Amino acid sequence: MKPSPHLHLFEAIAQGIIEAPADDDHPDADRWQWFADLYANRTWGLVAALDGFPRLAADQIAAACRDTATDTATIEQWHAIADLARTARTAAHSPGVDIAWSAVADTCTDALDHLAGRTFGGLEAILGALDAIGHEHEPSIAMSFVRDAYTAWEHRVAPPTSIHRNVA
Repeated sequence: MKPSPHLHLFEAIAQGIIEAPADDDHPDADRWQWFADLYANRTWGLVAALDGFPRLAADQIAAACRDTATDTATIEQWHAIADLARTARTAAHSPGVDIAWSAVADTCTDALDHLAGRTFGGLEAILGALDAIGHEHEPSIAMSFVRDAYTAWEHRVAPPTSIHRNVA
């Protein structure tokens, strides 16, 4: 059996061959805003990609990410999301949803590191979220979500003139 294209992509990201979206070379605020969308964007986020990833939870995670971007998040907020992720993993009805909740737990760890003034990577959460999508969809559909995630990141960090030029 031939490995899924998403697995090749994940290996390339993990090995640094392909740059991950929201990598640590960019401002933390931009990264946290993108992480919010990774969970709650209605087009390409986990809430759109995975049946069984609840909108209410995605919105809570996204709110915490946005609060982290503006330095208004609290440790208690992230501990509550970590508790939610732990509980949700025990009830996950599919491998993809289980992996998605693991990605949430990784984001919680990153957020707590950030709130403590430490650097955070985010790579585990990114790979987990993309892997969750790969487990739930045929390769072409999974890669469509991945492309949309990358496009969203590129639009977030590209200078306005270059985005405008690409549209024309």
